[in-house]
Amino acid sequence: MAMETYDEVYSKPEFYWGQEPNNLCKRAVKLIEAKGKVIDLGCGEGKDMIHFARNGFDAVGVDLSKPGLQKAEKWAEKEGLQVATVQANINEFNLTAMFDVVYSSGTLTYIVPTLRHDMFMNYKEHTNVGGFNVFNVFVEKPFIETAPDWGTDEYFYRSGDLLSFYWDWEIISFEEVIFDCNSSGVPHKHAMDVMIARKTK
Repeated sequence: MAMETYDEVYSKPEFYWGQEPNNLCKRAVKLIEAKGKVIDLGCGEGKDMIHFARNGFDAVGVDLSKPGLQKAEKWAEKEGLQVATVQANINEFNLTAMFDVVYSSGTLTYIVPTLRHDMFMNYKEHTNVGGFNVFNVFVEKPFIETAPDWGTDEYFYRSGDLLSFYWDWEIISFEEVIFDCNSSGVPHKHAMDVMIARKTK
């Protein structure tokens, strides 16, 4: 879905992606014992950021959509949770503070391919030793049709691209999954590479 579309869908009262956290977020919360500082890149309406905050993390959410961030902030306030939000384009946002977890679900597809190397190096450099990068990315498969709501500002990865940036980290888990999706109201499939990696030194 094109980035400019999110303001429209997030301005509606219902939660476009629902309020149940992503399975990757749930796995990360269970895995990571030290509940430190986490940044959610592309937090949208806040479902994963809220889950991190509920479980003791100091959570920061970044998203381009102001309506999405406002919805996330109101949700956090309603639950009595402290979160911080930043409005920014993923292609222009570099980490300047250190984090224990750098997390993103579905958003890294918007990073222009020529910027990927520098962006991932930035994420790695601003992860504390012992910390984690927890990501999933959409991968291109010739036997899966491109989703009907795929935007012109979205860019597929190839299988293994994500993993190649983390050859020097401990790979806690990595898998490629194919799943059904109904975004935009049209049933379709996606393929994703899903990774949890830990910085050891």
